[in-house]
Amino acid sequence: MADQTAAERVRRYRISQRTKRGIKRVEVQAPAAASVDVKKLGQKLVAAFKRAKEASPQVRLVLSTINAPRAKPIDSGTLVHCLLAIEPNPKWRPHIEALFDEVSPEAIHDLVLAKVVDFEDLYRASRTWRVTHGQTVDWIKEMADLRLEKPFAGRHLAS
Repeated sequence: MADQTAAERVRRYRISQRTKRGIKRVEVQAPAAASVDVKKLGQKLVAAFKRAKEASPQVRLVLSTINAPRAKPIDSGTLVHCLLAIEPNPKWRPHIEALFDEVSPEAIHDLVLAKVVDFEDLYRASRTWRVTHGQTVDWIKEMADLRLEKPFAGRHLAS
């Protein structure tokens, strides 16, 4: 940038985004046709992290079950990242296996109702992490396959 004042403001803004909000600017090269998808994925991740913070009672219940027997606890942000990640981090495998095997369906459903993740995300995570033996995996797959249609909000039909 030619304007040093503007460059300094942008630098300070990016530092505050990274330190205060945990947001890092990433430059990604993708085909033009996929640019909207990449942006939507970024927005989905930001929203999921935000909802995980807002849904703290539901997330705390799940984390207490997952972390109880483990030496290194997982936090809500890392859990959300693990559930939405494309590449699993082996360090968190026991925690993710515990989510699918030890956490009650009601607690998992509470996460979905709080819109932290949806059933499709959970089912995708079970496949990404190759967790096929968990007690809730079949139920999650069934819920992910269930499509609930929304009523058309446009025109109302005459009775």
